[in-house]
Amino acid sequence: MTKLECEVVNSLFFQRLRNVRQLGLMDYVFPGALHNRFNHSLGVLHIADKMIASLQDNNSLIGKRKVIRMAALLHDIGHYPLSHLIEGVVLEDARSKIKPTDSYTTDISLDTDEDDKIDLNYHDIHKLNFDLHTTRNPSGDFAHHERITSLVILKTEIYSILQTEFSDDEIKEIVQIIAGTYPGPEKLIIHSELDADRFDYLLRDSKHTGVIYGLFDLDQLIRSLKLYKREDNPIVVDAKSRKAAEHYLMCRYFLYSTVIYHKTTVSFEIIIQKIYKGLMERSLVYSYFKLIDFFKDPISSKKFLDFDDSYFFNILKKVYDKDIELEDDEKYEIRKDLLLDFITRVLERKPLKMVVEYQQLIERNKSIQEPPFELAVIDKIIRDTQIERDWYITYKKNVSVTSIHPYRSLSEKTIPEAEQYETIKIIETGKEDIKYLVEDSSSVISVLSKFKLSIMRVYTKDFSYKEKINAAIHDYDLEREKHGL
Repeated sequence: MTKLECEVVNSLFFQRLRNVRQLGLMDYVFPGALHNRFNHSLGVLHIADKMIASLQDNNSLIGKRKVIRMAALLHDIGHYPLSHLIEGVVLEDARSKIKPTDSYTTDISLDTDEDDKIDLNYHDIHKLNFDLHTTRNPSGDFAHHERITSLVILKTEIYSILQTEFSDDEIKEIVQIIAGTYPGPEKLIIHSELDADRFDYLLRDSKHTGVIYGLFDLDQLIRSLKLYKREDNPIVVDAKSRKAAEHYLMCRYFLYSTVIYHKTTVSFEIIIQKIYKGLMERSLVYSYFKLIDFFKDPISSKKFLDFDDSYFFNILKKVYDKDIELEDDEKYEIRKDLLLDFITRVLERKPLKMVVEYQQLIERNKSIQEPPFELAVIDKIIRDTQIERDWYITYKKNVSVTSIHPYRSLSEKTIPEAEQYETIKIIETGKEDIKYLVEDSSSVISVLSKFKLSIMRVYTKDFSYKEKINAAIHDYDLEREKHGL
């Protein structure tokens, strides 16, 4: 590491990442998964540099090594507590309220109650966020951790550190490479299908969870990477290494299906998201609108230093110990008794009980709907069992086998098909034409790319509720058979 990189690492804002777990509450299921965003960021820096070295014969990267390395090092400095668990809730809250008209218009309205309206047109930090990444604005993802990262870099001591060796234009390049809004190939080292971020988290998460599914031949894959200028996404794989690319994709798929979407992992993610939503609507934790206020000046920016895992758990403990009294009002989506139950579950490690699961590969252009997920059937089950509607919790996830995005929050209901179908490109040595790996008839990926993994589950409060729901589902199935349905 260079002297400047060491100075960045030693800063308080980077050291904060020591207390942001990489995998949220995954250690509740896989006890070794206690690694953090600090470790991961150093790993991404190392892998990114190896990728640059492998691609350095291409003129596009000449003189950009220092910028790319810094982007790799800082790519997660704006991450939320418990990584993506909390981010999804804040993201959806901001997205539901901020209504930009298009990617370049700065006239921003909020869809909130009149007495709670916030005029972001005059909020300098939000306008900075808005102007930095205009191509992402239509999605409304202003609260995404990559965009919060931009604010941390530009509005804290990190900026002063970088100014000693980087120009303002280069610092802007760094934040745009991280957010994937930089127009050049440099962003692909950090933000693409084959990037240092994904390479590191697969190997690191596999090691710390104790599973072998994420282990792939990193060095072989990096040696095979080439920059192809005739495409928008110019990182391609030498055809001689197509098997290494296939293995990488399959490792990613198996890690997700066995670890990330493990039934208990999902259970705690659901709980955490409901807790944060319930606390946020009571103004007990930070929303996007509170976070951007931190970066108005250097002194208030230091409040972000406390926004880590301990911040969240300290609030849970205060509620649990009754040092914080929760309000109970019909305006809140998460009732007080429900919120208290969820907080107790986290502190005492009591997951939700899974009632039923349907998991299968289906054609990617098709969808399935099992009866326990149909609204009319759910209403009937609730009536028959007389359980509270809040305790009939459905979870659905459709994910492409060949393009699983790194650690999306489960609160994101859909993933754009265009993004799903992005996949690895290969090129034959000595030839100019490229093709998608999914087009290679000799590749198993060409078959699997036609399918997606469908996961559907129902969770509930405890074993007694599970028995009631199972009995109701069983009775419903018998009724359908009786009528030949």
